Amino acid sequence: MSRSKLLATALLVCLPLIAHAHKGWYVGIDAGRAAADAQIKDFLLVGDTTAEDTGSSTGINLRGGYQFGRFFALELGAVDYGDFEYSFNPHDCPSGSDGSCPFSVSTSFRGFTASMVGIVPLGDRWSLNLRAGMSEMQADSRQLSGGDLKQSTREAGLQFGVGVGFKLDEHWKFLFNYSTIEALDFGFGWNLGGTFGVYDLGDTTLASIGANYHW
Repeated sequence: MSRSKLLATALLVCLPLIAHAHKGWYVGIDAGRAAADAQIKDFLLVGDTTAEDTGSSTGINLRGGYQFGRFFALELGAVDYGDFEYSFNPHDCPSGSDGSCPFSVSTSFRGFTASMVGIVPLGDRWSLNLRAGMSEMQADSRQLSGGDLKQSTREAGLQFGVGVGFKLDEHWKFLFNYSTIEALDFGFGWNLGGTFGVYDLGDTTLASIGANYHW
């Protein structure tokens, strides 16, 4: 076979890949249910858990990135997971105090993410999306009952996600995603009836639907 025929054959084989490449810049938005656990430890960030609760809110994720072909993209995001409210009634107050010390806390959770996105095509339109990266999150908390303290902290964390995408046309892609941000040592000190304890915010998840627009 001549070199020109070999080249023509190679181009014909590659045409389906080129047609579905979706290479280039894109922006996206996700919205859905955010959830986060929180707990109270006996002393600082160690010891037995004396109380725990789960809060939920509406979360939004604004994203922008560049797709390098069918299988890989880099992405930056700004996330706002809303406000979480927790109510605690520890069976043993921190610092060894006797009796219970009920209180409630509200925490807002927002920040920025940087992710690598792996894309596994599942036919012409569907794909499996895998995400891993870093986050820089700001948590602002205030005590609603049992005191009037306010605290803020900013920490780096890890982000992971999995989702399914549906390509409508050359510009639009719809997504169903589940992601988690693993908070690293989000601890808050509180005055619980005259004693000192720590309210520890755990991982935050977002189950969402969204869309990408590709140029």
